[in-house]
Amino acid sequence: MRFKVSGKRKKICVALLLVSMLTVMSSCAGIQKTTEAGTRQIDNSETDGTEGGSGKVSISNLHSMVTAENCSDYDFTEKALEYLSVIGENYKDRSIEKKESNNTHDAFIEWVKKEYVLCGYSKEQIQEQPFTAKGDEGEVSGKNIILTVPGEDEGHQIIVGAHFDGEGFGDNGSGVALLMATAEKLQGIKPHYTVKYILFDGEEIGELGSIHYTENMTEEEIASTIYMINVDAILFGDFCNIYGGLYGDDYDQYSVTELDEDSFPEVRQTEGYEFAADTAESLGFKVYRTKDLDGCYAKNGKGMDLEKNAFFTNPWTKEHPAPHSMLAPSPTTIPASDHESFANLGIPYIYFEATNWWAGDPDDSYAYTGYIETYDTSLGDGGMFMNTEYDTMDNLNVLFPGRDEEHFHMYSKLLTALILVDK
Repeated sequence: MRFKVSGKRKKICVALLLVSMLTVMSSCAGIQKTTEAGTRQIDNSETDGTEGGSGKVSISNLHSMVTAENCSDYDFTEKALEYLSVIGENYKDRSIEKKESNNTHDAFIEWVKKEYVLCGYSKEQIQEQPFTAKGDEGEVSGKNIILTVPGEDEGHQIIVGAHFDGEGFGDNGSGVALLMATAEKLQGIKPHYTVKYILFDGEEIGELGSIHYTENMTEEEIASTIYMINVDAILFGDFCNIYGGLYGDDYDQYSVTELDEDSFPEVRQTEGYEFAADTAESLGFKVYRTKDLDGCYAKNGKGMDLEKNAFFTNPWTKEHPAPHSMLAPSPTTIPASDHESFANLGIPYIYFEATNWWAGDPDDSYAYTGYIETYDTSLGDGGMFMNTEYDTMDNLNVLFPGRDEEHFHMYSKLLTALILVDK
């Protein structure tokens, strides 16, 4: 997740954090998106999912081929753990800025491509997408890694993304490991819709890779994308979360420091989230949605207890907002990862993240924002691991034994179920 912290976490007031808001689909058939190439008119009209059509497939018409009866066949935890271990041991520093001599950014890219070929994909299916962009300290050069798996219906696609840059084990070695494991284990299974697995570069310094990717999507590609699934930092957090939906009037222009009753935006375009939640329930998981979480903190004076095999979401609503630093309405989250670039184009997103929206000292400006990952704030940097020195393989294994396996079991089944869909 993109949130830059250097050394010991600075107590920066979250009220000063300017958070961009999601672009929503206009009431007309199109939406305008301004890029360096000029203004684009994007057709967001939905279709009934006719084979080969260029309009959007209606998410509400989808169903998954993965069920409660067969989902154990699509649990790729063992492979994800294997990849996670390799990343933690051999590719610790994948930073795009490449400042240190032990940087493994370029070596990591070569390793990923080799793994894809070894598991059966052709070199023609694997694409490097190079880019240059302005980073925090000058121009940087990066590469997105794109694996394309043609579907029976090549006129529509599902994008699965995870950023690989940075030094974090959980953020985001975990997302990379799950994406790669899923791609490997589904090799040889032809999906109904084309699937693109994308490892994004440069997320930690401004979502550079996903911005570059989306700015180079054609109008046809945008219209044909059913949804984008973003997997980022899914291990350290107490709760496994699912997010989705747009809020605000214009994601590029409208930003807030803190939501209150007067500025509280309505949440729109939650079809992706609802489908993911419905799918998780169909697989046998307990799912706590906005209606289930709304007001539980106000009623009990504390957050939910930890619960295995359950998915949660951001609990804060207009009726029952966070005690302070309210930055996003349920079931969305703040736009601080690669799904933001796709949401800017009106593409529905589903976002996986493990964290704790109820955690933190009430005097801490990070409390209740989703940045503090565990109730036990004596761990890490006040309960926070992402973007800190504490985001390491050793810390995860020692402080949260078995959590990596538990979370992979859940997210692996759900991710596969959201990939293997048809109408």
